[in-house]
Amino acid sequence: MSIPVEPGDIGKQMEQFGNAAYVLTVRDDATPHIAHLAMRLDGDVLRCGASRSAAANVAQRPTISVLWAPFEPGGYSMIVDAVAHTVDGADGLELELRPTSGVLHRPATPATPATNPNCGSDCAPLSA
Repeated sequence: MSIPVEPGDIGKQMEQFGNAAYVLTVRDDATPHIAHLAMRLDGDVLRCGASRSAAANVAQRPTISVLWAPFEPGGYSMIVDAVAHTVDGADGLELELRPTSGVLHRPATPATPATNPNCGSDCAPLSA
């Protein structure tokens, strides 16, 4: 389930989740490529170093996802969808990501039942 959010909410959430995130892109053979990268917020965009594979994938398929793991046991993951492209940064090639939507997500359990009847998991908007 994906719940649209304002891009400005991501910075607030990054204060808890930190800057370590997984960037998910798609290769030419339609398989996923996952890179563990350090994110930083720059205005209304996210920036991170660009691995060669991620840069090549983004050039062909700019729609990507970014995943932050839960910062506490049983906590939410943060998943952000974005449109990305490469830019020259101070330390080399970077990815610039413009968030389009995001969600806080965790599997529902008896202790944390689903909060939305349309979702079998415990999903919440990033502004929650």
